[in-house]
Amino acid sequence: MWQRIQTVWLVLVALLMAVFAFQDIAVFTLPGGTFCFLDNWHIYNGTDGVGQHNVWGIGALSIVSAVLALRLVFLYKRRMVQMRFTVLLLFLIVGELMYIAFVSWRFCSANDASFGIRFPLALPIICLPLLYLAARRMIYDEMLIRTSNRLR
Repeated sequence: MWQRIQTVWLVLVALLMAVFAFQDIAVFTLPGGTFCFLDNWHIYNGTDGVGQHNVWGIGALSIVSAVLALRLVFLYKRRMVQMRFTVLLLFLIVGELMYIAFVSWRFCSANDASFGIRFPLALPIICLPLLYLAARRMIYDEMLIRTSNRLR
């Protein structure tokens, strides 16, 4: 299990998504000069920390992504199922990024705010090529097993 490179990619995805679940993603600058922060659970005011909008879906998707990536490590005996769930996880993270963009756009347009990203927003973007590499390697392993079974 641990000698396969896709295990390393999946563990990295699980760690990155677990870290991402508890970070501030973006900062909004309101016309009055006040700042609001978007984390994975809500949008809150930067001066007093009062929550303005709940966006718990981002945090839930982050935790589900981390748990699913860690669970995929232990599906090494069922490569095709592992590969399909890896592609599903890839689409789940893309959907989460689209949801973040929608929430940010909606908040900016409602409050006439400007949007600024923070570094933790790059973590799910880093996970996308890692998942792609893991899926490609799973396909390669499956083809290798099928080829060796034909030779016997």
